Amino acid sequence: MKENIKILCELQAIDSKIITAENALKSLPEELEKLENKFKTAEESIKNITQRLEQNHKNQKKFEIDILKNNEDINKYENQQLIVKTNKEYKALNSEITYRKEKNAQIEENLIELMEAEMVLENEVEEFKKNLEGDRKILEKERDKIEIEMEKLDKKVEKLDKEKQNLSKNIPESLFKKYQILLSHKNGKAIAPIENGICSGCHLKIRPQVIVEISKQKSILVCENCSRILVPSQKSAEEN
Repeated sequence: MKENIKILCELQAIDSKIITAENALKSLPEELEKLENKFKTAEESIKNITQRLEQNHKNQKKFEIDILKNNEDINKYENQQLIVKTNKEYKALNSEITYRKEKNAQIEENLIELMEAEMVLENEVEEFKKNLEGDRKILEKERDKIEIEMEKLDKKVEKLDKEKQNLSKNIPESLFKKYQILLSHKNGKAIAPIENGICSGCHLKIRPQVIVEISKQKSILVCENCSRILVPSQKSAEEN
C-alpha cells in the first residue's frame, strides 16, 4: 500500500504540472486576443478620423462652390446696376450684393476653421498610422512567440499524459479511478498531504489517531470533510 500511496503522490505531481500547462494554454490565446483587440481599436480610430477628414474635405468643397456661386451672383448684380434706370432698383441690387458678400465672409471664416481642423486630423491620422505600424510589429512578434509557446506546452502536456498513463498502470484500476474522480471534482487536487495536523486540501484538523494510521501508510484514508486522499507530509514520509 505504501508504494500505491507513493505513486498517487507522483500522479498528483504530474497532474499539477498538466493543470498549470493547460491553464497557460488557455491564457495565452486570451493575451493574444487582447493585443488583437488593441490593434483593431487603433484601426477603427484611423478609420473614424479618415471619415471625419473626408467629410471635412466635402464641406470645404461645398463652401468653395457656395463662394463661387455668390461671386457669380455679385458679378451679375454689379453688371445689372450699370443698366438699371431707377434708384430703387439700384438699391435692391446693392442689397443683394451686400448680402452675398457678407455670406462669403462668413463662409470664408468657416473654411478657415475647416482647414485648421483638417491639419489637426491629418496629423492625428499620421500619428495613428505610425503607432499602428509599431503595434502591428509587436502583434506579429507576440503572435509568433505565443504560437511557439503553445506548441511547447502542447508537447509538454502530451508527454506528461503519457507519463501519467504509464505510472497509473502500477496501481489498482479501482484506485486510479477513485483518484481521477477526486481530481475532477476537487479542482485538480485529489491528494492532500497533512501539514501540522491539518488537511492541506480543506484545512480541517485531522484527529491524532487518523494521523497515526496515515503515517503507517498501510491503507488509503480520506479526509472526513473534503474526501481527498490523505497522505503524510513529505517530511513525514521521508522519516518513515
